[in-house]
Amino acid sequence: MKSRIKTYMLMLALMLPAIAAKAQTGFSLNKALEYALINNENIKNAQLATLDAEAQVFETRADGLPQITAGFNYTNNLFIAKSPIPASFITGNPNAEGVVLVGFGAQHLGNLNFGMEQMLWDGSFFIGLKAARLLREKVIVDKAKAEVDVIEQVTKAYYLVLVNQTRVDLIDVNLDNLNTILDETKTLYENGFAERIDVSRLQVQVNNLLAEKSGVEQAVKTSQDLLKLSMGMSVEEAITLTDRLEALDFNYELSELRNFSLNNRLEVQQLDYLKELAGLQIKNTTSQYIPKVSFNAGWGRNTGSNDFSDLMDSKKWFSSSQIGLNVSIPIFDGLRKKYTIQRNRIELETLNNQYSLLTNSLTQQLQSAKRNLDVSLEQLDVQKANMELAQDVSNITKEKYKEGVGSNLEVTNAEKDYKEAETNYLNALYNAIIAKVDLDKALGKLKNNDN
Repeated sequence: MKSRIKTYMLMLALMLPAIAAKAQTGFSLNKALEYALINNENIKNAQLATLDAEAQVFETRADGLPQITAGFNYTNNLFIAKSPIPASFITGNPNAEGVVLVGFGAQHLGNLNFGMEQMLWDGSFFIGLKAARLLREKVIVDKAKAEVDVIEQVTKAYYLVLVNQTRVDLIDVNLDNLNTILDETKTLYENGFAERIDVSRLQVQVNNLLAEKSGVEQAVKTSQDLLKLSMGMSVEEAITLTDRLEALDFNYELSELRNFSLNNRLEVQQLDYLKELAGLQIKNTTSQYIPKVSFNAGWGRNTGSNDFSDLMDSKKWFSSSQIGLNVSIPIFDGLRKKYTIQRNRIELETLNNQYSLLTNSLTQQLQSAKRNLDVSLEQLDVQKANMELAQDVSNITKEKYKEGVGSNLEVTNAEKDYKEAETNYLNALYNAIIAKVDLDKALGKLKNNDN
């Protein structure tokens, strides 16, 4: 007995990791969003872009720091070149004729040097550093925009799965009801109280529901794959959703619409940064008309000998050093900077036009999203009322049929109308969900709360 208990405990211990792993596949909408904000590839790339922008700031700043170099050179002149020298220069006799070939230099040469250059003034550097920092801020907004896009995608995909799953559940309920009526009708037919056509009519409706269920189940799998793709999850993994459609909240405050500011939209913030960067580009090109000033210094040692061992003798190395100031004055570049500035200004003007179009478009988007939600909620109420009425008609028709005062055709038609009303209600529900998400996005409310 004890050995069996130990065996069962061991089996349970082995199963626990699998059970825990399976339990982790259950996702509420909030959990799905948390998962997506960590694993979605677009957000990962946005995070890498922020790291790249941070590195670019330091990369640009490095140009303003001292640039120090060091070098060592060794040369072995295997064959020293010889130069012709007048013989009179060698002998001291001005009447000497001809030339003498003389080799200049040593076979072994060594050189060791250190150099330093420090930028003292370069207008492009300071503007470039400011632009790099501004770009870093813009990339952070780009990351927030990527998160908003993922939140929107995941939310819509999540509710699409729930709607499709609900549609499957409703089909199952309708199938149970129809199969019950079908069994009862078969019994009546066998006892001579119903016609063969009554059984066939119900069987056709059952077959149609089975075919529809198969299609909706496929839609569930497709929408689940879409959700997992949006979350950054492998489509091979299993996923279970824990939220229910009943928990939806379509309410919004009119004060949110009245107090809406375009600055809440990340698209506007992105364009603001692009305009600032375009302005800095104009300043950067203009600054290139100003002279650049830099300081340089160097120190080195060198030696030369026909004996390689002399290179190791520090007494035969000679030092040298120098300092200098370099001023680079631009005079004429073929009017390149002039036309570069002209193009920069055209780019800035283009961004201003885009800004005007964007702000107008976002205002229209907000108004349209509000109207769409209002209309969707009205349609949802109508379809919900229609579904409830169709359910009442179906229930009454079934009771009449059971009591022998109704026809099988009435039951079939009532079930068909009820199923159609359910489908219309679910479509209206999903349209309302999409409209609510669009309104939240238009209000700038789809944000990662961790930011």
